[in-house]
Amino acid sequence: MKPILLGLIGVGRHGSRYLQHLFSVETGGELIAISRRNMEEGVRLTKEYPLRFYPNYHDLLADSAIQAVLIVTPPSLHLPIALEAIQRGKAVLLEKPLALNQTQGRQIVEAATKAKIPIMTAQTLRYEPAIRQLQAIASSLGQWQYLVGTMRFESHPALPGTNTSWSNYWALMEFGIHLLDLVRVLTQDEIQSVLADIGQPTAKGPQNRAFIKLDTQSGLPCYLDISRVSQGRVTRAEIIGANGQAFADWTTNIVRKISGRNEISDYPCPPSATLIEVLRDFCQAIRTGCPMTVTAEDGLRAVELADACYQSAQTGKPVFLN
Repeated sequence: MKPILLGLIGVGRHGSRYLQHLFSVETGGELIAISRRNMEEGVRLTKEYPLRFYPNYHDLLADSAIQAVLIVTPPSLHLPIALEAIQRGKAVLLEKPLALNQTQGRQIVEAATKAKIPIMTAQTLRYEPAIRQLQAIASSLGQWQYLVGTMRFESHPALPGTNTSWSNYWALMEFGIHLLDLVRVLTQDEIQSVLADIGQPTAKGPQNRAFIKLDTQSGLPCYLDISRVSQGRVTRAEIIGANGQAFADWTTNIVRKISGRNEISDYPCPPSATLIEVLRDFCQAIRTGCPMTVTAEDGLRAVELADACYQSAQTGKPVFLN
């Protein structure tokens, strides 16, 4: 079976992970070309791997041999790159978030829909073994009372030369976007209202924390705690039900259920390279013509929720969604 021929745009911290996985494990795809702005690093990679190097991404997209494109750039660049890839008929895998805002996200989705080009959003948290185990035991908890999601990452100073339009979104858009997507995945419901408090310690600094309350259409309250203000990392999703409660921690790979009389059940969750599974699903969907497991529409929903959070934080009032 012939592999899907891939081009990678953006080979920074995240993009390097894509490159390493594609050259170390079988994914159904073959990386044949990269594009990055750092000319020196791009040339170095072509000496280490059998790759074509394009300093300008337009030239990579013009390469007729490439069937699909992996876009791992700051989200402020997603729109023009994705639209050109769609125009050239190439399938697209976009690193989360799908776009910088919902207006740009809709442009991507509409262009892909019109051109019938498959797009996947790399919401890798869906693939965490701890999350999948939590889903497997969720029905045993009885009627859900509320949901809690926590992602607290290590604080660090802004890097020199950081793209300001991206860095100001750190806490929520950099990694909190995972939880906005996860609420829809776990509840299998859409969000009706959003109330958010977002902290930004200095006018020019990044937004480093967000406390968010989401209410689903069925009335389930969901609470999110997202921050970059301390050291250490805490990542948890908790379901509190009438018959018990359970949490999944995808940093320590622990899933625990607490039920009547404080009975505790632990579930083994060996770690997994989630990005490899994303790449496999992406290539398989292209090969078979099946829908992407995480669609562009899924990515758009998460960005719409993020926009609603920013709007709510500005007004201090809930934002209601259709």
